[in-house]
Amino acid sequence: MTKPHQTYLDTRPIPPEYLTSSAELRYTLTDTLQTLLQQTNHTLITPPEITPNPETFLNSLKTNPNIYQASLSRQFAADLPPDIQQTTLKNEPKDWYIKTADFGDECDRPLQHRDGEYTQLLEDLAVYHQILQDHCDKIIVLRPHNYGGYDILLNAAMRCLGYSPAQFQYITIQPIKLYAFHKPSQKLQAIPDLHPNELLKAMSPEALRWYCFSTPLTKVAPINLSTVGQLQSNDTFALVQFTYQRCLTLVRQGKDEGINPSMSWDDLKNLTWESANAVKLLDLVEATPQVLPESSRELAPHLICSHLENFSQLCQLWLEGLSLTPQNFQLLSTIESTMLELLKILGIQR
Repeated sequence: MTKPHQTYLDTRPIPPEYLTSSAELRYTLTDTLQTLLQQTNHTLITPPEITPNPETFLNSLKTNPNIYQASLSRQFAADLPPDIQQTTLKNEPKDWYIKTADFGDECDRPLQHRDGEYTQLLEDLAVYHQILQDHCDKIIVLRPHNYGGYDILLNAAMRCLGYSPAQFQYITIQPIKLYAFHKPSQKLQAIPDLHPNELLKAMSPEALRWYCFSTPLTKVAPINLSTVGQLQSNDTFALVQFTYQRCLTLVRQGKDEGINPSMSWDDLKNLTWESANAVKLLDLVEATPQVLPESSRELAPHLICSHLENFSQLCQLWLEGLSLTPQNFQLLSTIESTMLELLKILGIQR
């Protein structure tokens, strides 16, 4: 049995009374992310309170080639004469910098100012470094969208210390953006934000989860309030809901008729199928165990949503005129249970 990954999921709780905007709702759905990780061999840990000594930690970094001391960062010094550090600035006080610019940041960042004051970046690095040294395999930091570009900075700094994206991910979850169809202009228009309670009057909590997760967490999640739940408007969640309920109804019908095949998965795969859509659905079922680890590794629940959409689109084609033979019933039961499992991971119970 594969040893579980020891994962620290660092989230910043938002008390309900501070939820004044629907844009903030997306960040609060961390229970689904916890479920996704736990479904894929991650044991979520809560490390003890850590208060490392910043002076001791900085001293341990001073031999690291990605740490240097200078009066100016490399970026500012590059705009001046080459010998500026040895001439004009040789007696100037120096800061300690980390080479975050080598890993996607705009410029190098200070760890300690020339007056001796330590930066928040150094303090955060010290904490996360200690957690990873204490036998933790991975840290995932989740923050709401108003944390700006700190994700780029901290990810770059952790790369400087030798940690890979597989060991450390700082993700800023982007907000919800609301849209509605404007009849006079016949165009989809952005609309002002709503209080969370008002938004949940316009859509179900399950639908909210779907739209929040069907877009990558690092991109703004658009919600078209004019088409929420409308199958005829090609609403993706409505399609998935309708397809699952249709499969569930047929499975119940088959059981009522006494159809109870017990074929193994290999037997089901090796049968001859007249429908090309049935073969594609078998392939989708077989691909599901690979979708979950990828979604967990990238913290990308939108991959699960995409997988469910693929199931739904193919199912609609396959179910047209379907007869409930034992062979079809077995595949139908497998599809229904697979879709249910994926919906539960997303926190959608129906």
